[in-house]
Parts: sequence; structure tokens; C-alpha cells
Amino acid sequence: MAGVDETFVHLRVRSAYSLLEGAIKVGDIATLAAKNGMPAVALTDRANLFGALEFSQYMKDAGVQPLVACALPVTGIGERGPERWARAPTIALYAQNEAGWKNLMALSSMAYLVEQLEPCVPWDEVVRHAEGLILLSGGPDGPADPVFVQGKTSAGGEVLAEMKRVFGDRFYVELQRLGMPSQKAAEPGLVRWAYDNDVPIVATNDVYFADPSMHRAH
Repeated sequence: MAGVDETFVHLRVRSAYSLLEGAIKVGDIATLAAKNGMPAVALTDRANLFGALEFSQYMKDAGVQPLVACALPVTGIGERGPERWARAPTIALYAQNEAGWKNLMALSSMAYLVEQLEPCVPWDEVVRHAEGLILLSGGPDGPADPVFVQGKTSAGGEVLAEMKRVFGDRFYVELQRLGMPSQKAAEPGLVRWAYDNDVPIVATNDVYFADPSMHRAH
């Protein structure tokens, strides 16, 4: 997260509340964002909102706009990626307003109410709780990218079309360029579909550590 361009807003930051994944303390996210002149930052912990209140207060004190979100594992749409630890594909949902915040709380709570291998939510429930939420397609851990990686362009387009059907102009195709072969393989299909269907593209960087030294330590 260190050394970023102040014109860039991180939309994919995991805190230490993303257990066994993130390593940045919530308060440090606000400090780093302010230090780098970032106007806003999104906290997207995996399957939980444990740090949302703490994050919002730290960000307010630092003069940075908090964007409350969740990296939510879902079932019933697309396919999981073979290269990552996620058993279920993961989408990114962002609270746009009060209704979205309430729906995000409902979905994140729902993920823990059914006995399963990992906290996750059926896509049908996301559809029911879509009001007030903004959706990113999920990047390499999402339900669409692995389909494009397999060369199933038509099937990948169907996954993205379903997301657009539900979220309309609150849906963005997510691209990441972190050097993973799967990202390079999926990108042409994602970009082509986005242009053909007039859906905006957003570039994200899945942040787990404040600087490279933390990555080496873990």
C-alpha cells in the first residue's frame, strides 16, 4: 500500500480482520492513506465487516473517505479459480447508501449461519439484497475470470451478464494485473465483453500488506 499515486484509490484492501490473509491493522490503513494523499480507501475484508466501524472512525479522524465493503464468497454463479485458496468464487460488494449498508450486514451475517466448509452466500441471496450495493466482478478469485481462463468465452459472458442484470449501472468489470498467468488469460475476454456491453472497467490491486517487508515476514 505504500508509495501509491495520490490519484489512485484503493478499492481492495484487506485488514488483519481477514484472518490468515490480511496483515494491516485498521488504524494503519487510515494513516497510510492520509500519508499518501489518498482521498478515499475501501476496506474489503473477506466475508466479514468486523472492522467496519473501527475503520470508519480512523478514516474520519485522518480526513479520508471510508468506503465500506466486503469480499464475499458466493455459490451458485460461475466457477472458482484453481490457483487460489478460495473454495468459493468471491465478489466485491460496496455500500452505496444506508440501504446498501443494511444489505451488506445481512449478507455478511448470512455467510456464517449455514454450516459449510467456509462462510459463503448463495447468489440468489445477493440478488435479493442487491439494493444500495455496488458490485465488482471479483478479479481472479471471482466467478467470471476462471471461466474465461478456460476459454469458455460464451459462458464467461453469461456470468457477467447475470451480474449486470441484477446490478445494472452499479456493476463494474474488475481487472487486476499482478503478474498471475490467469489474469493475463482472462483479461481479453473481460475487456471485450465490457466494451460490447457498455459496462465500465475498474482496475484494482488486491492489498494484503502495507509494504513488501510484511509479505516477506508472512
